[in-house]
Amino acid sequence: MDETQGPLAMTVHLLANSGHGSLLQRTLDQLLDCICPEVRLFQVSERASPVKYCEKSHSKRSRFPGMSVLLFLHESPGEHRLFRVLDSLQHSPWQCYPTQDTRGRLCPYFFANQEFYSLDSQMPIWGVRQVHCGSEILRVTLYCSFDNYEDAVRLYEMILQREATLQKSNFCFFLLYASKSFALQLSLKQLPPGMSVDPKESSVLQFKVQEIGQLVPLLPNPCIPISSTRWQTQDYDGNKILLQRWESSSVAQTRVRWCHHSSLRSSPSGFK
Repeated sequence: MDETQGPLAMTVHLLANSGHGSLLQRTLDQLLDCICPEVRLFQVSERASPVKYCEKSHSKRSRFPGMSVLLFLHESPGEHRLFRVLDSLQHSPWQCYPTQDTRGRLCPYFFANQEFYSLDSQMPIWGVRQVHCGSEILRVTLYCSFDNYEDAVRLYEMILQREATLQKSNFCFFLLYASKSFALQLSLKQLPPGMSVDPKESSVLQFKVQEIGQLVPLLPNPCIPISSTRWQTQDYDGNKILLQRWESSSVAQTRVRWCHHSSLRSSPSGFK
């Protein structure tokens, strides 16, 4: 099976405050249904109690958001789909993400005349770009501090079991899903020296992995089991990662046949 057509190797989990999960899930589904209805990338769940981040808010003002979601969309005559997406981002529960500091200066690494949005200060920032050719793209981007970028590329190559596609010396991506007109990417972007990353505490990337036992000793940070099938860790810049043990259908069928064969061999003679 083509790895860009099978089950998604990655999903994005967003943690909402109690009572807000259904609204945020419905908001994301409605936004993405007109872009990629066949892909269910975002899963919203609720935490038991809200988490306060005010004690770190001052130090995080100089940091760059750790995760973004960019939509690269066509605007076909008569459809006005791109403008409908932009219009939906300007209504609640979406919030405009400030790209200027308290003195009115453009924050580093943002471009003039670009608008960003978010569902929560601890969730990814979203933006929309118009493209005139090629496939439409939903791109989830992790921003890496300058010194951590190369290690981060190797880490996600190891988790996804595929090589990244390099576009520039400071940017690469993994193709997670592709159809004739749409592509889903996870990308890594290196920040300039001296700029730190603000990990989004309510955003978690979950990856399907087959050899969790071999992977855990190679991870840069502790990996803690949170269920019988999932382990939690983080990357070099503090972005949260969930690893879900998963078997492809072919591997699972092989395991079932092997277990059945073993049970027959170990059964007492004369037992039918």
